[in-house]
Amino acid sequence: MRKLPRGLLLIAAALAALPVATASATVRATPTNVDVSQRHFNESEEAIAVNPTNPKNIVLVTNVGHREAGLTAGMFEGVSFDGGKTWSTKLIGDNDNLGDACCDPSLSFDRYGNLFMTYLFEVENTVPIALSTDGGLTFHLVGNIVAPPSGTPTKSSGDNRGLFRFVDQPTITAAHGEVWVIFNAGGPLFATGAPVSGIGQVGPFFAGEVVPNTNNCTYGDIAIGPAGQIMQVWRQAVRQRRPGRDGPRQLCGPDLRDRHPRWRV
Repeated sequence: MRKLPRGLLLIAAALAALPVATASATVRATPTNVDVSQRHFNESEEAIAVNPTNPKNIVLVTNVGHREAGLTAGMFEGVSFDGGKTWSTKLIGDNDNLGDACCDPSLSFDRYGNLFMTYLFEVENTVPIALSTDGGLTFHLVGNIVAPPSGTPTKSSGDNRGLFRFVDQPTITAAHGEVWVIFNAGGPLFATGAPVSGIGQVGPFFAGEVVPNTNNCTYGDIAIGPAGQIMQVWRQAVRQRRPGRDGPRQLCGPDLRDRHPRWRV
């Protein structure tokens, strides 16, 4: 989780702007930035999603500074149904039905209008997955990704961290009748997915798998192809020696893998 300087407020550009006629074409004026939160506390690491079944439905979720606001948990959410002109806002995950939300939200709408969200808990070492079928007004948990059974291959030789010792940086993506999440599982990256057949129709998440060759890598992202292909990207650890110093260090750079997991819709 990354921290932003104090005093920064969440802003989002309104998607609706009046057209401006010119001699050759009609173009849209530059939209005005909007302070969605209207809070004098900090927000950071925001996520935003637009509903493909209603493009005027926009949802954003962001971290909040808990201590400064006198909170023990929670994230800020804003929902718009008029293209960003007006917003309804509230705290979610403040020990409500979503639990004790810490931070690192990720959002994704699918073609049915399902809105999926993942984030981190304050205490639990698992990754929750929540679903909204009303454009972000309400969420309920549909998954909670836990460590796989003991004996599952988890790490390469020399890796001093174990699977699910901690979790961090989850990203969720929904498309083509599937939803997938990837996150740092305390050493390697871990991915799992579930089938989606309609609004509110989400199947069970499969047991998941360790993404090969991702020990000590971070910041994973995931995409779904039209035939169910799963593409994953992450910062890849690379060993390099530093002149005048003992031992290697690990650097990270982008790496793309086209994965074909055992699971299929």
